[in-house]
Amino acid sequence: MIHRSRARHKRTAWLLPGLLLMAGAVKAQLGASKLTGPGVAINVDYLPASHYIRPEDSLKMPATTSQRRISLGAAFLLSSHVDTITGKVRTWSLGAFGTYTKFTNKDYEKQIFPDELLGTQISLLHNRTINSKWSLMAMVSAGVFTDMEKIDYEDVVINGGVIFIKRYNPRFSLGIGAVLTNSFGAPMVLPAFLVSWKTNGRFKVEVNIPEKISVSSTLSKYDDLALALRLSGAAFDVEKHPDNKRQLGYSEITIGLENTFHVTPKIDVNIAGGSVLANSVQFREKKLSSIFSDEPSHRLATNFYLSAGVRWNFR
Repeated sequence: MIHRSRARHKRTAWLLPGLLLMAGAVKAQLGASKLTGPGVAINVDYLPASHYIRPEDSLKMPATTSQRRISLGAAFLLSSHVDTITGKVRTWSLGAFGTYTKFTNKDYEKQIFPDELLGTQISLLHNRTINSKWSLMAMVSAGVFTDMEKIDYEDVVINGGVIFIKRYNPRFSLGIGAVLTNSFGAPMVLPAFLVSWKTNGRFKVEVNIPEKISVSSTLSKYDDLALALRLSGAAFDVEKHPDNKRQLGYSEITIGLENTFHVTPKIDVNIAGGSVLANSVQFREKKLSSIFSDEPSHRLATNFYLSAGVRWNFR
């Protein structure tokens, strides 16, 4: 039973960055300050020192790792057209984001977690209405995901994809499609999906898979409070790696309270804090045959996090 549980954790820890890439690449992920439309956002996160849990026996070691992260994002609406007769909508938008994470590693016998990680991406997004039930989302993006030891073509990630979205009712939508990416080495096509469901009322429930699940309430016209479970992750090309396994997959799952203060109609201030339920990295060879192979998952113990950000909405 223990061995099967470890195997499931290994697969989940590696697939999370892939799932977020497939469905979440079209929007910059900035935690509580994530952009939901045209605007600019900045967010800072702090994860205090957590003990390292080695993969072979899940033993908590004296070694510790803490993290400080800053994320920047911007989204711009390039064009928008509404057919007054059919009501069909076509939009083009441009997005850019960057996130820098500084790791402070202490008392390790050999380096496992990198000293720093940088992820940047610029994307072009197209949305169009097909009919009253169906719409299309298309995206192409290019970015650099690196440990900053050496930046070359191996660090460049290019994605392109299409998702067809069916709106079942005003609250529920389901999307499926495909993404072409070189994130795992050679270009390959991966399935893409998204699920969006939300309710209205005093307490609003929002399910946006694979990004988050949240329950929120408007305390006043100036203040919103939410309890959110968030998933984040990415794949990076690293120079410091074991056994030529230069592909690092980073996964993080958090749950916490997020307070959003509406300072003005266009400016929001976000403060959040809670628990880091899962925090791990995996290393594997950068080739297609290794995508679904079981690799050791280097984990950090459960801890808390603090986050703060500012969002400027253009409209």
